[in-house]
Amino acid sequence: MKAQPTPAIEPWRFALEAIEAGEPATLVTVVEHSGSVPGVTGTFVVVTGHGQSGTIGGGEAERSMVERARCCHSAELVEFVHSETEGGTLCSGVQLFSVLPLTRSQRKEIGEIIATVEDLDTGSLSISSEGLAFRAGHPERMSFERNGDRWRFTQPVGLADTLTIVGGGHVALALSRIMATLPFRIVVLDNRPDLPTMADNRSAHELKVVDFDRVAEEVPEGDCSWVVVMTFGHRHDREVVEGLLGHRVRYLGLMGSAAKVKRMFADMVRDGADPAAVARVRAPIGVPIGSHTPEEIAVSVAAELIAIRNGVKP
Repeated sequence: MKAQPTPAIEPWRFALEAIEAGEPATLVTVVEHSGSVPGVTGTFVVVTGHGQSGTIGGGEAERSMVERARCCHSAELVEFVHSETEGGTLCSGVQLFSVLPLTRSQRKEIGEIIATVEDLDTGSLSISSEGLAFRAGHPERMSFERNGDRWRFTQPVGLADTLTIVGGGHVALALSRIMATLPFRIVVLDNRPDLPTMADNRSAHELKVVDFDRVAEEVPEGDCSWVVVMTFGHRHDREVVEGLLGHRVRYLGLMGSAAKVKRMFADMVRDGADPAAVARVRAPIGVPIGSHTPEEIAVSVAAELIAIRNGVKP
């Protein structure tokens, strides 16, 4: 099953349609930022004479760069300083934009970007003073280099991060819908073959029915792997968490009440689990917003994942 592709693919489709129709198109990308700005490094917009797709944060900066893109004929870097007196904004930072006209000669690269995202694969995009290049395969870390008039910005393309949701109930369904708007590949695992919320899930990229004692076989290891456990019972939660304690993942979290978590973790340590490994499990998951409904709980969990991914302590 395939979910709807990430929204980041739409600007590339917009660009390809424009250049195939012979219409000028320009790619504007935030290659550096500092301070409080509306669009951070890596955000981008494709601009044509009749419209745009994507965003670099909105406001005066985006308006100004869209106008500039429509009269740009060669690659350039443009700095935009935000202040209360400059640009009509209350932001107080700096954005550095690359402005790159797109041509029919880049149809192959843009087509490969679209195919990579559609196939849930990854790759690396380079935007430079010399043009645009794309390499399918392992994504490179985001970076920007400048030497005189020459510059290069590189960023990963595709869904490099995988979120595995163990337990396909109502919260998993709501969480899948939210996380589908973010650059995560979403996999939902459950041991119930006829679960209605699994059948209703059109946001996850993959749905699998597996025994809970085999979950570790389905979870990739590494810094791009995130796991949330939200099965339908205390016994299953413990089985899954214990099976993943030795797994190297970026995030392992458990949904449940504080009392349930405390009791479960104490029982696990008493029965021989490594206390340090148990302490690394985030539980109960979610930022404290007083959530009760599946949708509210999903918002709180998504907020925690985003905060950790952005290097912020939730």
